[in-house]
Amino acid sequence: MSGIINYLQTAKDNETVFRNILLDLKNHRKNRSMGIYIPENLETKANIEEIFAKYSTGNRMGIFTICDFEIEGDTATITFADMAILSGGGATLKYQINKDKTVAYLKPTTIVMSLC
Repeated sequence: MSGIINYLQTAKDNETVFRNILLDLKNHRKNRSMGIYIPENLETKANIEEIFAKYSTGNRMGIFTICDFEIEGDTATITFADMAILSGGGATLKYQINKDKTVAYLKPTTIVMSLC
């Protein structure tokens, strides 16, 4: 996980899928890899620009950050992190995109933990 990739246009172009993934993260944070870093009050209803600004801009040290969101065929991945010096972690999670734009969690593809 290295920095934030500007995923804003991808999120706009795939808004329903993006929001469904955010809802999954919020509702199933206890069951997702590195879910302890996902805020309980993760914003899912604001407009996409506001979500991007809140979770992907400014100084992100020690703050939950959405680093990337990608669509490839019928799968989507989201990368998030909450990294600080010698602490934190993050993950890239993969989702199946259904024909109706709902999503089904598949698996983590990357998990990162800082060493203490």
